[in-house]
Amino acid sequence: MSKKQIDKLMHSLLAISSILMLLGTFFKLQHYPYGDLILSTGIWSSLVIGTIEISHLKKIRKTLEKEASKSN
Repeated sequence: MSKKQIDKLMHSLLAISSILMLLGTFFKLQHYPYGDLILSTGIWSSLVIGTIEISHLKKIRKTLEKEASKSN
């Protein structure tokens, strides 16, 4: 997969997890069944995706710092 495809996938997954959190919140407020499950799934998926994104950004930052130190 190219970097562009990975970025698009991560943004899509983050959007889906956000939708799950909103839907779960709505279900909990209306006392519909499975509200807890939907909300928990959205929160956990958002946490996992956020952790992956942060590690990816750290990797990019490290690469940029190495390039900057080589040019000096």
